[in-house]
Amino acid sequence: MSRLKLGETLLKGKFIDREQLHNALILQKETKKRLGKLLVELGHIQEDQVAHALAAQFALPVVDCGTHEFETGLLSLVPRETAEAKRILPLKVAGNKLLLAMADPCDWQSVDDLSFRTGLNVTVAVASESSLTKGIERCYGANDNVWDLLNQFPADDKTEFIQETDDDQTDLNINSLYKSSESKPIVRLVNMIFADAVRSGASDIHIEPQERNVQVRFRMDGDLHSILKIPKAIQDSVISRIKILSTLDITNRRLPQDGRSSLKFDKKTVDLRISTLPSVYGEKIVVRILRSDGVTPLSHLGMGQQMLHRLVQVVSQPQGMFLVTGPTGSGKTTTLYAIMQQLQSEADNLITVEDPVEYRMPGITQVSVRDAVGLTFATALRSILRQDPDIIMLGEIRDQETAEIAARGALTGHFVLSTLHTNDTVATITRLLDMKMAPFLITSAISAVLAQRLVKRICPSCIEQCPVPDDLRLRNLPPLSACYRGKGCHECRHTGYKGRVGVHELLVLDSKLKGLISRQADEEELWQAAREGGTVPLFENAWGKVAQGVTTIEEVLSKVPWKKDHFNSRSGKSGAVTTLSPSRK
Repeated sequence: MSRLKLGETLLKGKFIDREQLHNALILQKETKKRLGKLLVELGHIQEDQVAHALAAQFALPVVDCGTHEFETGLLSLVPRETAEAKRILPLKVAGNKLLLAMADPCDWQSVDDLSFRTGLNVTVAVASESSLTKGIERCYGANDNVWDLLNQFPADDKTEFIQETDDDQTDLNINSLYKSSESKPIVRLVNMIFADAVRSGASDIHIEPQERNVQVRFRMDGDLHSILKIPKAIQDSVISRIKILSTLDITNRRLPQDGRSSLKFDKKTVDLRISTLPSVYGEKIVVRILRSDGVTPLSHLGMGQQMLHRLVQVVSQPQGMFLVTGPTGSGKTTTLYAIMQQLQSEADNLITVEDPVEYRMPGITQVSVRDAVGLTFATALRSILRQDPDIIMLGEIRDQETAEIAARGALTGHFVLSTLHTNDTVATITRLLDMKMAPFLITSAISAVLAQRLVKRICPSCIEQCPVPDDLRLRNLPPLSACYRGKGCHECRHTGYKGRVGVHELLVLDSKLKGLISRQADEEELWQAAREGGTVPLFENAWGKVAQGVTTIEEVLSKVPWKKDHFNSRSGKSGAVTTLSPSRK
């Protein structure tokens, strides 16, 4: 059997390219994760493709450990800790041969160790990571021994929790409200609204009481769309039903409330974040939909290979500070979670401070800001620095104090990720200077800045080429060889768009930029140095996606700020956008 490494095997089978492998190897040095797992998380390949590629390369069978019938007595050969750490599982013993399921059949060290320990000749079958996880859980059982321990505690009849009640709103008929909100028609209506929102790919549900009815709107691809109008007579029942599902106080209608819930839809778990706000016509409810698969792989954010490679190099550093900037709703949190997914490993302590926590990730300590009790970004960050962190994700830098604590954390051996509300990468530097952050802190701590926006994708089902507008030159816009639009179809609800994609601008601080920052040079000097260092302006990146048929001229002009000199002053290293050929991918 040829002992090719996993990366070489996948390259030879043309499942990945060399650039994708290089990015994964850089992250592997930092996180110590298995290469196949990293490639799957990056979105370059599917789990079953890794398994079948390896099986074909080595002429090995593929097995599904989730459904395999295991022989009794085999588990003593491989301790659970070894099975989980090495991702291996014994399948069958025949004579002096042991059949072993492995995620990486190139892990010869594990094969040799097990053969030496058991005295058996080990043969290998290939299984995917998720298949092995299911098999390990099914064979070894879940770690529920904690309940046996708790049951041994003696009963304490002297202690009793007293639940405080709010007598301020006795005018509400609570029993009637509960009864109406649990009626079958109300339950079905609320279930239908939530199911339709998840099925439509909506990011938010808005339930808005009006004078004569209740309007239901979904936010899809960044825009709100009116979906349904509910009779005013059942307003209280619908709102109470949603508040009960999210464990909110249905008797409190005078103050805003925040809660969480979850639902299962199409065999997937969807997390819900619920916010209520009193209005003149009743409580408005906004539900943020957070899918369990919401952590987008880095390769699916819309970056080109060159920018993705530079980003991977930056975030793989053991210390420093990486900032993501853009307005609200530009996908900053999505980018940070994608990076954290790649950096997460058993060897590192990763802690986040968020307001609020958007996606719950296993293996990461996540802290939610609570200003009401004094748990601000700054106070939480000070405490975190005493928690022996390796990587810190700070949801937002809001003031000078938080910025300086984060920067000093980066200088003392931590890698810090955070966001800021600015228009572009260079404006982030000037914004930090305006916040009275010392120039030496900026140049010493910050490794790179990523600016981004989200633009709507042209629907692939109804895309068509359209004439290039004649007034591009009159509007001082760069010329285009071709442009596209969506004609409108059932798939995109006749909008011409389906989904969104990021446009990005990456600024890596080099020695020239640091020198200019130290003497507090103006934005134009910083921009000139940034362009010479390889930074492609945000608008140029977006305009390239217009030429490639990813988005439209109108969408870019409405979402992305543009400066004419960003094109005219360019040295041309990355090529003019007019040379981009249309892509039908």
